Amino acid sequence: MINEKDTLLREIQRLTLLLKTLISKVVDIEPNDIDVAVEETDTVLKSTFDLSLNAISIMPNDDFKSVIKDLNEEHVERLTELIFEVLKKAKQMDKTTGFNTIELIKKNILLINFLDENSDTFSMERMAMKNVLQQGL
Repeated sequence: MINEKDTLLREIQRLTLLLKTLISKVVDIEPNDIDVAVEETDTVLKSTFDLSLNAISIMPNDDFKSVIKDLNEEHVERLTELIFEVLKKAKQMDKTTGFNTIELIKKNILLINFLDENSDTFSMERMAMKNVLQQGL
């Protein structure tokens, strides 16, 4: 039982680190290279969570909620941050890359609302992201 718990904890930590690495890459990438960041993000999200930015943007809200409710809270938090950073970079280039920007903004707000409702931790960072998203980036 302890080994299973340790294995699960290591997997959660591995996925969290993977998402943090993606966030760093998106933040550090030049805005005109957003295509590369989106492609890499989609590849990792697809292989890890069976999601992509486009799939998230077109997924009905109820379906998306059922997907995220099964994820670890830390992963939902990092996914929220990752999508936010991709949207910011895309906005800097005034470019959409394989996803519906308006719908992805709505999904990102949905993620933030989900975290606000289900997390024991209040986050000023989430509030700030939500404000930016509601203003259309």
